Amino acid sequence: MMNILCNIINPVFNEKIEFLPEQVISIAEGKIAAITPKKEFRDKIDEDRSTEYALPGFIDLHTHLSQYRIRGFYEPALLPWLNKFVFPEEERSQNVEYAEKISREFFASMLKAGTTTAVIYTAPYFAACEVALNIAEEIGIRALIGMTMMDMNCPENLQQDSNKALEDSILLYEKWHGKNPKLDYIFTPRFAPTCSLKLMQEVAKYAVEHNAWIQTHLSENKEEIELVKEIFGLKNYTEVYQKAGLLTENSIFAHCIHLSNEELQILAENKCKIAHCPDSNFFLKSGEFPLQKIENAGIEYGLGSDVGAGTSLNMLHHTKMMNYRQSSYPVLPAKALYHITLGSAKLLGIDKITGSLETGKEADIVFLKTPDNHPLSEDGISQLVFCEQEFSITQTLVGGRNAKLGIVN
Repeated sequence: MMNILCNIINPVFNEKIEFLPEQVISIAEGKIAAITPKKEFRDKIDEDRSTEYALPGFIDLHTHLSQYRIRGFYEPALLPWLNKFVFPEEERSQNVEYAEKISREFFASMLKAGTTTAVIYTAPYFAACEVALNIAEEIGIRALIGMTMMDMNCPENLQQDSNKALEDSILLYEKWHGKNPKLDYIFTPRFAPTCSLKLMQEVAKYAVEHNAWIQTHLSENKEEIELVKEIFGLKNYTEVYQKAGLLTENSIFAHCIHLSNEELQILAENKCKIAHCPDSNFFLKSGEFPLQKIENAGIEYGLGSDVGAGTSLNMLHHTKMMNYRQSSYPVLPAKALYHITLGSAKLLGIDKITGSLETGKEADIVFLKTPDNHPLSEDGISQLVFCEQEFSITQTLVGGRNAKLGIVN
């Protein structure tokens, strides 16, 4: 048993955060065994973090491991940026040694930023994806990881044979699904412009039969949308995925900026999920996420860093950007924090395991210090969002395991 004295900031539900000063979190066998007010606690305190604040480990719903080193490489539009920076960088992961190196860099930075769960794209190579899964298992991260799939309209060294892409993805799914409770494979067709209808249909067929997760991009950029219409000749972008069978309750669509009301209704009817990526939307000048429309449609969403168009793996940064990127619709700090913790855990169906600090849940915890160790009041919780760069993360636990030292409490 490990007993840690700290102050707790805990999401309860959308727009409500619980603030509990001077609490002792007791951890046993990787889980939260108890949370006790200090004044009622009679046992030995093992770690005094009384000047620090404990939050649930952060959840990143959309990020690209193989793009980690090109954060901030500037080209102010999606399609030119992909061709100029992303595709050449992803080609480097053909080299397994490089794929391993960037995987370790990425996961170390993710944990340093307090993220304990992530939904991840790797480069379109079987070996690169398997390396990422192996390292994630070694470190103890909670993740859905998928090999990016592309069988057209991309550089030759990245383009896959349709059948081989599907076979490789199924091999990875069959190896990793159910192997480790913290990890799973997610089928990852990059986006419609680089995926044939045949490939997307085969992915959808297998994923639906096995109740597997799917991730892709949707309606990020206006030029991208026109390209999709040109390639597929359908009414709108969402109709392409609908025809392919990719609209499922286990499908996560990144961006979803320029959707019509009809498309929103289709996503809602199929219980699809959305990864909102405000930082990358701003970086690539893609447009403003229709947050109020998404909420009114009843579509589940959470926040994604979208590294490398996103500039940081720090999910607190993305809570701030979530607020800043709404020109008129207010985003309460509590709501933003909810969507990097409990809200995203619910979206992924793991809210009984993680997402909030509660007895019986896994001890996925991030500890932060305030600037100059000044006390944080309940009214000052908004500083976590708007002054995030001034807070330092001192430790990240995944299932009670010290992510830096590999110690299990």
